[in-house]
Amino acid sequence: MEFKKVIHATALALGLAVVAVPSYAQSTLRFEDDDVDFALRNGVVVTSGALQVGDVLVSALEIPVFTVNGVNALPAGTELTGVAAVQIASCSGPGGACTGAGTVMTFSAVSGGLNSILAMGTDPDAQCTAAQGCAAGGGAVIATFLNSTTGAGGDIDLNLNVASTAGATNCTSFADCIDQATRGTFFQIDALGLDADAFWTAVLTAPGGGDIGTVLITNNTLTVANVNFATTTTFQAAPFGPILFQNFLTGAFCPAGSAGLDLCIAGPVGSGTIQGGAGLQNQAFAHSDFDATKLSVPEPATLALLGLGLFGLGATRRRKA
Repeated sequence: MEFKKVIHATALALGLAVVAVPSYAQSTLRFEDDDVDFALRNGVVVTSGALQVGDVLVSALEIPVFTVNGVNALPAGTELTGVAAVQIASCSGPGGACTGAGTVMTFSAVSGGLNSILAMGTDPDAQCTAAQGCAAGGGAVIATFLNSTTGAGGDIDLNLNVASTAGATNCTSFADCIDQATRGTFFQIDALGLDADAFWTAVLTAPGGGDIGTVLITNNTLTVANVNFATTTTFQAAPFGPILFQNFLTGAFCPAGSAGLDLCIAGPVGSGTIQGGAGLQNQAFAHSDFDATKLSVPEPATLALLGLGLFGLGATRRRKA
């Protein structure tokens, strides 16, 4: 799916940035995902009623596209999955309501912390601890995991692509979707609140976009909201770091970037759409699709890894021939 809004400008600027900075020093990490979205109120999944300030929106993520400088960085037999959770901080509808086309919703990190959401899955190992070097505190809103697609140990090949599932998914409940999305090893943690430039906002585009039950029965090809975000990476698995600052409006490299108000942020910059949930039968109320990029200086092993991946791909094609 093509990048939306902010990402259109980001992609162009990233191309210019790569020209300005040696390719061996700067790399562009790109993510495209397919999600299903849940609404929580006071820690309980809700499937009807109007959204309100304080509600938590949780996405189970499947990331079928992860590239470094345009080259696939996912080893064969693995997938990148994860969970995103943000809490509604304010709404611009009449009287602060979270309904009506044109309503702007702003989000913050979950008050109970991302680990409180990860713990709601059925896999007790999903919490990101300090001992693992990736504590999901400090305003964490996204956690991603690299895991197997073999089905061994119950780790299925998670499929959240609305186009191939007719709206359904192969995870059967909120707990099961969180479980399947958090298996494997920690890959990345991203947070709000650590940079003055960080944000997460949504603009409702449909009259019923703020009503959970209405969205649930809306055709999954119809967009009910547009989302934009910029977050700070607090943990990145080797060898895909360290993360560089980029201008979240243009995508250009910020060599003097900081955590202040300078339009620069060291983490993913992304956008996406939320679609109707028609076909969902697992407590989720919507489908969504997000694309994001961030800049990094991968360790030398990354280049070797990608080279081996391309070599293996060529060998496979020769064997098939």
